[in-house]
Amino acid sequence: MIVEIVRVSHADKESLREWRNDPAVSKWMYTNHVISVEEHNAWFDSMLADMSKVYWKIHADDIAVGSVFLTNISHQQNSCEWGMYLADMNSRGKGIAQAACALSFRYAFDELAVAVVKCEAIAQNENAIGLYESVGYVRTGVQTDAVKRGDEMLSVVTLELMRESWKKAEIGVLQKLSEKGVIIHG
Repeated sequence: MIVEIVRVSHADKESLREWRNDPAVSKWMYTNHVISVEEHNAWFDSMLADMSKVYWKIHADDIAVGSVFLTNISHQQNSCEWGMYLADMNSRGKGIAQAACALSFRYAFDELAVAVVKCEAIAQNENAIGLYESVGYVRTGVQTDAVKRGDEMLSVVTLELMRESWKKAEIGVLQKLSEKGVIIHG
Protein backbone atom coordinates (compact mmCIF):
# COMPACT_ATOMS: atom_id res chain seq x y z
CA MET A 1 0.00 0.00 0.00
CA ILE A 2 1.28 3.46 -0.91
CA VAL A 3 0.50 6.31 1.49
CA GLU A 4 0.99 9.95 0.63
CA ILE A 5 -0.27 13.30 1.84
CA VAL A 6 -1.69 15.81 -0.63
CA ARG A 7 -2.30 19.49 0.15
CA VAL A 8 -5.97 20.31 0.66
CA SER A 9 -7.51 22.44 -2.09
CA HIS A 10 -10.88 24.10 -2.71
CA ALA A 11 -12.07 20.86 -4.31
CA ASP A 12 -11.84 19.17 -0.89
CA LYS A 13 -14.24 21.51 0.91
CA GLU A 14 -17.22 19.16 1.05
CA SER A 15 -15.29 15.97 1.82
CA LEU A 16 -13.61 17.64 4.80
CA ARG A 17 -17.01 18.77 6.12
CA GLU A 18 -18.34 15.22 5.79
CA TRP A 19 -15.31 13.84 7.62
CA ARG A 20 -15.50 16.45 10.39
CA ASN A 21 -19.19 15.60 10.89
CA ASP A 22 -18.62 11.83 10.97
CA PRO A 23 -19.48 10.67 14.52
CA ALA A 24 -16.38 8.44 14.65
CA VAL A 25 -14.22 11.52 14.00
CA SER A 26 -16.16 14.19 15.89
CA LYS A 27 -16.26 11.93 18.96
CA TRP A 28 -12.64 12.94 19.60
CA MET A 29 -12.83 16.60 18.53
CA TYR A 30 -13.21 19.49 20.95
CA THR A 31 -16.61 20.24 19.47
CA ASN A 32 -18.95 17.53 18.27
CA HIS A 33 -21.98 19.43 17.02
CA VAL A 34 -23.04 19.02 13.41
CA ILE A 35 -21.01 21.55 11.44
CA SER A 36 -23.25 23.53 9.10
CA VAL A 37 -22.29 24.37 5.53
CA GLU A 38 -21.90 28.04 6.48
CA GLU A 39 -19.75 27.32 9.53
CA HIS A 40 -17.57 24.88 7.59
CA ASN A 41 -17.17 27.22 4.60
CA ALA A 42 -16.01 30.05 6.87
CA TRP A 43 -13.53 27.72 8.64
CA PHE A 44 -12.32 26.18 5.36
CA ASP A 45 -11.74 29.49 3.57
CA SER A 46 -9.94 30.89 6.62
CA MET A 47 -7.83 27.74 6.92
CA LEU A 48 -6.68 27.89 3.30
CA ALA A 49 -5.74 31.57 3.63
CA ASP A 50 -3.90 31.18 6.96
CA MET A 51 -0.15 30.83 6.41
CA SER A 52 0.29 29.37 9.90
CA LYS A 53 -1.64 26.25 8.85
CA VAL A 54 -1.01 23.40 6.44
CA TYR A 55 -3.71 20.79 5.80
CA TRP A 56 -3.30 17.61 3.79
CA LYS A 57 -5.56 14.76 2.77
CA ILE A 58 -4.16 11.35 3.57
CA HIS A 59 -4.24 9.08 0.53
CA ALA A 60 -3.88 5.30 0.72
CA ASP A 61 -3.50 3.78 -2.74
CA ASP A 62 -4.91 7.01 -4.24
CA ILE A 63 -8.05 6.98 -2.04
CA ALA A 64 -8.53 9.90 0.38
CA VAL A 65 -9.03 8.42 3.86
CA GLY A 66 -8.43 11.29 6.27
CA SER A 67 -6.55 14.45 7.08
CA VAL A 68 -3.33 15.48 8.79
CA PHE A 69 -2.45 19.06 9.59
CA LEU A 70 -0.05 21.50 11.16
CA THR A 71 -1.41 24.63 12.84
CA ASN A 72 0.00 27.53 14.82
CA ILE A 73 3.21 27.30 12.82
CA SER A 74 5.52 29.78 14.52
CA HIS A 75 9.10 30.41 13.48
CA GLN A 76 9.46 32.71 16.49
CA GLN A 77 8.44 29.90 18.85
CA ASN A 78 10.23 27.34 16.64
CA SER A 79 7.18 25.08 16.94
CA CYS A 80 3.83 24.06 15.52
CA GLU A 81 0.82 22.04 16.56
CA TRP A 82 -0.17 18.82 14.83
CA GLY A 83 -3.30 16.74 14.44
CA MET A 84 -4.85 14.07 12.27
CA TYR A 85 -7.82 11.80 11.80
CA LEU A 86 -8.71 8.84 9.66
CA ALA A 87 -12.28 9.17 8.45
CA ASP A 88 -12.32 5.78 6.71
CA MET A 89 -12.77 3.21 9.48
CA ASN A 90 -11.39 0.45 7.23
CA SER A 91 -8.06 2.33 7.11
CA ARG A 92 -7.38 1.98 10.80
CA GLY A 93 -4.79 -0.46 12.09
CA LYS A 94 -2.99 -0.78 8.75
CA GLY A 95 -0.11 1.65 9.25
CA ILE A 96 -1.73 4.50 7.34
CA ALA A 97 -1.80 6.77 10.40
CA GLN A 98 1.88 6.10 11.17
CA ALA A 99 2.75 6.81 7.54
CA ALA A 100 0.85 10.12 7.65
CA CYS A 101 2.71 10.95 10.86
CA ALA A 102 6.06 10.30 9.21
CA LEU A 103 5.24 12.40 6.16
CA SER A 104 3.89 15.34 8.15
CA PHE A 105 6.77 15.22 10.64
CA ARG A 106 9.28 15.29 7.79
CA TYR A 107 7.59 18.44 6.52
CA ALA A 108 7.54 20.04 9.98
CA PHE A 109 11.14 19.24 10.86
CA ASP A 110 12.80 19.38 7.43
CA GLU A 111 10.80 21.96 5.46
CA LEU A 112 9.62 24.24 8.28
CA ALA A 113 12.69 23.50 10.43
CA VAL A 114 10.75 23.67 13.70
CA ALA A 115 12.29 22.16 16.82
CA VAL A 116 9.09 20.81 18.39
CA VAL A 117 5.71 19.56 17.17
CA LYS A 118 3.03 19.68 19.86
CA CYS A 119 -0.31 17.93 20.01
CA GLU A 120 -3.23 17.29 22.30
CA ALA A 121 -5.75 14.51 22.64
CA ILE A 122 -8.85 14.00 24.69
CA ALA A 123 -7.63 11.87 27.60
CA GLN A 124 -10.08 9.04 26.88
CA ASN A 125 -8.74 8.68 23.32
CA GLU A 126 -6.25 6.01 24.34
CA ASN A 127 -5.82 4.67 20.79
CA ALA A 128 -4.69 8.05 19.50
CA ILE A 129 -2.39 8.66 22.45
CA GLY A 130 -0.86 5.19 21.92
CA LEU A 131 -0.27 6.01 18.25
CA TYR A 132 1.34 9.34 19.14
CA GLU A 133 3.65 7.74 21.67
CA SER A 134 4.55 4.98 19.19
CA VAL A 135 5.96 7.60 16.81
CA GLY A 136 8.00 9.40 19.46
CA TYR A 137 5.66 11.83 21.22
CA VAL A 138 6.18 12.27 24.96
CA ARG A 139 3.42 13.30 27.36
CA THR A 140 4.00 16.71 28.87
CA GLY A 141 0.91 16.96 31.03
CA VAL A 142 -2.80 16.62 31.55
CA GLN A 143 -5.21 19.54 31.55
CA THR A 144 -8.14 18.51 33.72
CA ASP A 145 -11.56 19.65 32.52
CA ALA A 146 -9.93 21.61 29.68
CA VAL A 147 -12.71 21.22 27.12
CA LYS A 148 -16.40 21.85 27.64
CA ARG A 149 -18.38 19.86 25.09
CA GLY A 150 -22.08 20.12 25.66
CA ASP A 151 -22.67 19.26 29.31
CA GLU A 152 -19.45 17.30 29.76
CA MET A 153 -15.99 18.47 30.75
CA LEU A 154 -13.11 16.61 29.13
CA SER A 155 -9.49 16.35 30.17
CA VAL A 156 -6.75 16.73 27.57
CA VAL A 157 -3.34 15.06 27.38
CA THR A 158 -0.60 17.30 26.00
CA LEU A 159 2.32 15.82 24.10
CA GLU A 160 5.47 17.03 22.36
CA LEU A 161 7.75 15.59 19.72
CA MET A 162 11.23 17.07 19.54
CA ARG A 163 13.21 16.97 16.28
CA GLU A 164 15.90 14.75 17.84
CA SER A 165 13.28 12.34 19.20
CA TRP A 166 11.65 12.03 15.78
CA LYS A 167 14.99 11.40 14.05
CA LYS A 168 15.58 8.51 16.49
CA ALA A 169 12.03 7.14 16.21
CA GLU A 170 11.79 7.54 12.42
CA ILE A 171 13.95 4.51 11.63
CA GLY A 172 11.79 2.23 13.77
CA VAL A 173 8.56 3.69 12.39
CA LEU A 174 9.72 3.18 8.80
CA GLN A 175 10.79 -0.40 9.64
CA LYS A 176 7.35 -1.19 11.08
CA LEU A 177 5.67 0.32 8.03
CA SER A 178 7.86 -1.77 5.74
CA GLU A 179 6.90 -4.91 7.65
CA LYS A 180 3.23 -4.03 7.10
CA GLY A 181 3.82 -3.46 3.38
CA VAL A 182 3.28 0.28 3.64
CA ILE A 183 5.33 2.52 1.39
CA ILE A 184 5.36 6.27 2.03
CA HIS A 185 5.49 8.56 -0.95
CA GLY A 186 6.82 12.06 -0.56
